[in-house]
Amino acid sequence: MTTVSPLPDELTVPLTEPSPFPPFRATAQPVAHDRWERLITTVTVPADLDAVWTALADPGRIGLWLARTGESWAREGERSMLDFRDGEFFWCHTDEVRPPGPDGHTATLSYRWRWVGVGPATRVTWQLTAMGAATAVTVTEISSNGPSDWRSWNGTGWPGILDQLSDHVQTGRDVRWTWRRMGPYVQTELPLPAYEAWAALTAVPALQYWTGRTSGSLNVDDPMAFVIGDASGSCVLTVTEHLEAGQRFPSYLPSLNFRLDRGGWPDHLSGHLWIEPAHLGGSLLQVFHYGWEMFGSTETAPHDRTLLTRFWASAFDRLGTLIRRASAPPDMPDGIPG
Repeated sequence: MTTVSPLPDELTVPLTEPSPFPPFRATAQPVAHDRWERLITTVTVPADLDAVWTALADPGRIGLWLARTGESWAREGERSMLDFRDGEFFWCHTDEVRPPGPDGHTATLSYRWRWVGVGPATRVTWQLTAMGAATAVTVTEISSNGPSDWRSWNGTGWPGILDQLSDHVQTGRDVRWTWRRMGPYVQTELPLPAYEAWAALTAVPALQYWTGRTSGSLNVDDPMAFVIGDASGSCVLTVTEHLEAGQRFPSYLPSLNFRLDRGGWPDHLSGHLWIEPAHLGGSLLQVFHYGWEMFGSTETAPHDRTLLTRFWASAFDRLGTLIRRASAPPDMPDGIPG
C-alpha cells in the first residue's frame, strides 16, 4: 500500500498577501497626451490708439477688414459670430474687454472662439499699446490639442489679418475678401482614439446616420450619394484613395481623398478627409476642399460653399453624438450621466 505524504503547511494555506516576487514586466499605461501651442503676431499701425480700438471693437467696422458680426461683438460675457460670408465663421465668447482708459496708453480684448462652431476652442487676446502717433497691435492665440498643422495654418493667417486691420484703419476702405477658392475646412473633436473613431465613422451603417448616405460607400470608386441639405439636392462623393492605418509615412494614420460632384457644377470639387490624435483617448476629424476656381466669377461658388460648410458642420455634430452614444458605459445610456 502506497502512503501519500501530506503537503507542507505553506502550500495548503491560500495566499492572501501580495507575492514578494512580482512578475518581471509591469504594464505601462499612458496617462496624458497633451500639446499646448502659442502664436504671437504684431504690427505697428500708423494711427492713434482710439482709432485702432474702434476698428477692432466696433461691430460695424470689424466687418470691413475681418468678418461681419452683430451688436454683441466685443461685449464682455456675451457670444457672437464672426461671419466670413462664405459659410465659414468663428463662434466667439468674449471674456475681457478693456477699452482705452484715462491714461490712453493700452487696451485689451480677449475671447475664445470655435471654427464653424464645432472645432476645438482656442483663446485670442488683442493688446493695443500707444506709441506716440502710432499703435502697437499684438495678437496672441493659444491652442490646446489642436490640429498638427495649426501653427502653419493659423501662423501664416494672422500676419495677413493684421495687415488688413492696418490697411483699413489708414484708408477706411473695405479690405475684406468676399470668398476664398479653398475650403471649407471643418474640424471636430471625437471622444475616441483615432483608429477606433475611423473604423466607426467609415462603416456603412454609421454613414447613413451622420452623412445622410443614400447609396454607395467610402470604398474607392464606389460613388456615395447623400443629401446636402433640405431643398438643396444631392451630391455624389467618390473616393479616389483610401489609406488605412499604417500605410503611409510619416503619420501612418488613415485618411481618404475624394471628388465631389453636384448637378450644375462645371467640374468636380476635390476633398481630403483625415483624422489624427488629440488628447489621450480623443481624436480630431478634419475635412478640406479645393478647386472652386471652376466657377470663375459666378455667384454659385460662395452659395454652394456655404451649403457645403453647413452640411459638414451638421454631419460632424451628428457623428459626435453617434460616437458618444456608442462609447457610453452601460449605466450611462446615450452618453448622458444619470
